[in-house]
Amino acid sequence: MIAVLTFTDPRPTAFLTERERALKRKHATLVGELEKAGFNVIDLNMELGRYQLFESGGNFGVDSMGDAIRAGRIVAGNGASGIIAGLWHWTESNLVTAMVREARRPLLLYADDDPAWAGTTCITSVGASLWESAVNEYALNHVRLKGNIEKVKAWAGAVEAVSKLSKGSILLWGSPYTLGMEHLMDDLPGLKHIVGDFIMLDQYILVERADNLLSDEQLRVRVEGFYDWLTSKTEVKFDGKMLTPEALRRQIALYLAAKESFKEHENVSAVSIKCQPELSEVYGVTACLIPALFPFNADAEGGKDVIPATCEGDVKGTISSALLFYLSGKPPLFGDIKYVDDKMVMIANCGASSLYYARLSENPEENLKATTIQGQCQGASGGALTYRTPKATFTVARLVRKGGEYFLLYFLTEGLEITGEIESKLKWGKQWPHTAIKNPLDKETFISVMGANHLSLVPGDYREELRFVAKLWGVKAVNLEDEKGAKSILGV
Repeated sequence: MIAVLTFTDPRPTAFLTERERALKRKHATLVGELEKAGFNVIDLNMELGRYQLFESGGNFGVDSMGDAIRAGRIVAGNGASGIIAGLWHWTESNLVTAMVREARRPLLLYADDDPAWAGTTCITSVGASLWESAVNEYALNHVRLKGNIEKVKAWAGAVEAVSKLSKGSILLWGSPYTLGMEHLMDDLPGLKHIVGDFIMLDQYILVERADNLLSDEQLRVRVEGFYDWLTSKTEVKFDGKMLTPEALRRQIALYLAAKESFKEHENVSAVSIKCQPELSEVYGVTACLIPALFPFNADAEGGKDVIPATCEGDVKGTISSALLFYLSGKPPLFGDIKYVDDKMVMIANCGASSLYYARLSENPEENLKATTIQGQCQGASGGALTYRTPKATFTVARLVRKGGEYFLLYFLTEGLEITGEIESKLKWGKQWPHTAIKNPLDKETFISVMGANHLSLVPGDYREELRFVAKLWGVKAVNLEDEKGAKSILGV
C-alpha cells in the first residue's frame, strides 16, 4: 500500500485557484498511474478532506502543520509501505518534516517536469531540510525524482517488497551450514532489519510426518492420489535403482509433510530445505519436490500460492528469491552456478527448481508436460525433475556478504538455448533442470566477484527496483553489467 500526499504553499499568492487546480490534476494523475500499475493507494488528500475543501474555495494541497501531522498518523495507522510527497509547487519544508516524523515510512519526493510551477525549487528545499533535520532514517535517506513516473513505480514496487519481507518470516527446515558452506549461514539477528523473523525447525518434523503418511492406510490415500497425478502429468522414468515407485512416494510424502508444516506458521515469505545429508542419505531420498512445487501455482491438490523455495538452508539465497518474487509476482528460480565461460552462465539446481521454468507458462499443465522425472545422481535414492528453460529476459539477483559488509548483486540477462552440443557435454547432474543465461562479465571476473554458488532469477527487468531496495536496506547495489562496478567488490 502506497500513500500519496500533495502539499501546497500556505501563503495567499497570485494564481491561487489556478495553482490548486493544477495540483489537484497532477495529484489525481499520479494516483491513477499507480493504481493502473496494480498498487493499492491511500489518497491522503482525500482522507484529509482536501477535495471538498478545494470545491468550497480552499487549498487542495496540505498547507498546515495540523494536516501534515494527521497525514503522517494516517500512514502509520494504515500500515502503508511508503509515502510519495507531491511537491509540484512551493511548500514550507517543515510540513513534510513533521509528516515523515509521524509516519516513519520510506519517503519519495516527486514533481513533474512542468516549468509553469516551482517543483524543482520545492524538491531541493524540502530535501535539504530533511537532511538537515534528520528526524529519522526515512528523512535522512529519502529519494528525489522529477518527471519520471516509471521510476516512481519502480520505487513503489521496491518499498512494497521491502515491507513484505520485513513483516514475513523465512522458514528453514534444517539449519545451515550444509556440506560445510559457511556462506549459507548469516547473522540472523542482524538480518532482522530485512526479514521479520526466522523459523528454524529440525528436518525430523518432515520425516515423522512423511512416515505417518506412508504407514497409515487412510493417510496414504493422499500420497497415492498425488502419485497418480504426478505420473500422469509428467514423464517418469523409473530405473529400478535410484528412482522406484516407492522412492517417488517417499518424496511425495516429504513434500506433503512440508505443506502441512508450512500451514502451521503465519506469514511465511519463503522456505528452505537443508536436505543434505540427513534426508538425501540418512532418510534415503532427496526432497526435490519441495523446490519444484512450492514455487509453482498448482499441485495434485489444486491451484495454490507460489512460495519461494531454496535448498541447503541458504539464508541469503532464500531472501534473494523472496525479494524477486515480491518485485515480480513470478515464481523465482533458484540454483547452483554449475558452469561459467566468457559467454554463458549455466544454472542447475541439484535435483529441482520451480517447474514454472520448464516452459515459462502461466498454465501449469504446459510446464508439467515439459518435465521429466528420472533417477538422481546423488543421495541414496529419489528422482530429479528435468527440464531446460526456454529463452527469455531475466533479472538475476543475489545478496552476498564479504567481511561483514552486504552487497546486492544483480544484472539483466538474456536466456540462451541449450543446444545439442552443450547437452552432449553434460555429465554430472545431467538430469537436473538447467537454465543458460548470457554472462555479463568475463568468466574470471564473474567467479571472482560471486559471493555464493547459488543464484536466483525471475523473468523481466527489475534492475531499477533492486537499486531502490539496496538503498532502503542500506547496502551497496552492484550491477554486474558494469565491469568496473563489479570489480569494486574486490577493491580494484
